[in-house]
Amino acid sequence: MAAEQDSAGGERLASDRVFGVIGGLLLLLGLVYLVRSFLPGGSDTGAGPAPAAAAVPALSIVSPSAGAELAQPAAVELDAGTALVAGPTGWTAEGRHLHLFAGGTELMATAAEMQHLGGTRYRWTLPRLPAGETTLRLAWSDERHRTIPEGASPTVPVRLR
Repeated sequence: MAAEQDSAGGERLASDRVFGVIGGLLLLLGLVYLVRSFLPGGSDTGAGPAPAAAAVPALSIVSPSAGAELAQPAAVELDAGTALVAGPTGWTAEGRHLHLFAGGTELMATAAEMQHLGGTRYRWTLPRLPAGETTLRLAWSDERHRTIPEGASPTVPVRLR
């Protein structure tokens, strides 16, 4: 290989220069990628706008109504806004699963507790809960059981007997 003198008097091979140019190009490419990832649109490939994230279905409690007095075992009729499927993380839809908050108690329905009523409506028979005033609210959770605020139902105050 051809060698040349560098400014310090040492030899520098042509391959050193080639590897230096390749390394510089890789650094420049990494810098361009990093800058593009912080721009609006992220690391867009130029193929058009990124698809919007799927909207989180709105949950609603159809029954009981606010102020209802419920004998136990109580049932909640709900509209999930989408079809639910029984899975290993509870009743799921599009990577999310359903939780019910009854006061300070957080519940996930078992397969036996949920009944499909048609469309996106379901009846959830709750396990026995402490009697007294409480509130009911439905919310989606992710695979780590973290509550997803979007799509949660309004809170419904009830009295359990």
